[in-house]
Amino acid sequence: MVSIVLVSKSLTLANGIKELVNQTVEHQVNLTVATNYQTPSDLVNEVTPETILYAIKEAYNDDGVLVLLDTYHSAHNAALAIANLEYDIAAHVSLCSAPIVEGTLAAASSISLGASLEEAKREAHKTISVKKLLLGENIPDFTIFPKNTNYEPVRSITAPVWLYPYNRFVIPRKKLYPHLLLEEQKRLINVIEQSKRDIDWLTEEVHRKLGEQYTHIFSSHRFLLENTELQLTVCSMINKYHCNAEFALQQTFIDLIDTYAQMDDDNMRARESDLDDILSRMLRYLTSSPPPLTQPPYPNVILVTKQLHPSTLMTLEPNRIKGILLSHGNPLSNTTLLANALDIPIINGAGKSALTLTNGQNITLKKIQNMWLYQNSYISH
Repeated sequence: MVSIVLVSKSLTLANGIKELVNQTVEHQVNLTVATNYQTPSDLVNEVTPETILYAIKEAYNDDGVLVLLDTYHSAHNAALAIANLEYDIAAHVSLCSAPIVEGTLAAASSISLGASLEEAKREAHKTISVKKLLLGENIPDFTIFPKNTNYEPVRSITAPVWLYPYNRFVIPRKKLYPHLLLEEQKRLINVIEQSKRDIDWLTEEVHRKLGEQYTHIFSSHRFLLENTELQLTVCSMINKYHCNAEFALQQTFIDLIDTYAQMDDDNMRARESDLDDILSRMLRYLTSSPPPLTQPPYPNVILVTKQLHPSTLMTLEPNRIKGILLSHGNPLSNTTLLANALDIPIINGAGKSALTLTNGQNITLKKIQNMWLYQNSYISH
């Protein structure tokens, strides 16, 4: 019979779910808890990979183990735990993104009736749709799924590092004479038009390579450039402070990025990379800076950088990029969406240590149940 592992920072929550499940299925299903000790400081920290690994091994049997998580942050550590299992065992352990309470109840009920690992996981996932239906919320008719979703318990890619330069422009304010302000505004308008042409080309490239469902990414870039209020804001700053267009544009976008960063919606906060993409393009034209690199120094590379713009990704040769490792980045960004669509493994939030890698250094990315990981060897067996 399939076992269940609950991963939760809260022992109280995990034990409550376990009690509820045991009452429902009359203790027929083996349910193991992977949690921190119940102290205030432990509630801040995620459950460690070692703790999850121990719980999976304790719960394991040949029918498999279904792992449910309290927060999405736990997914990374759970995947690290699976990465340190023997291959034959890892093949029978499955992470489940269903809500931890309803998902566990649904999975346990199906397991008590003889469901397999995949059947139990499917029943757990149904719970979110049922809740939406009962609450009268819309259930999307379709979802854009990444193409690289074939189930593989463990897979690895080893390739040399390509340290891709990422430098945000820092434009100083330049004081201009009044008679030069109109010319400065014209420079801005010309660059906006030039950027629109670039974005039109990118939209066509996305349509050609990936299909129409991804063209909205750069259509939104163009929409922002066509925003007359944004243009007026920059032009007003040029006039008010007698400053150069580059500085006025930079300050306007810094305020805009900060506004997005304060939003409650995770998807809106993830648009920072798009805003930075648009800003960098225009500043590059205004300062006559060279375009981004497009040719890797080696036939096959793992691109390593702080953050990668969506437009930069679309100008690279995807067959030569074996993986992307970002020290920062956002899993909800359009860069991540495009990388998935291009079948390029991408890891966000790898930390500053990723930037200490050197060009040509071989590194390995490991895939655990559709989650790509870097530096997962620190768990002791």
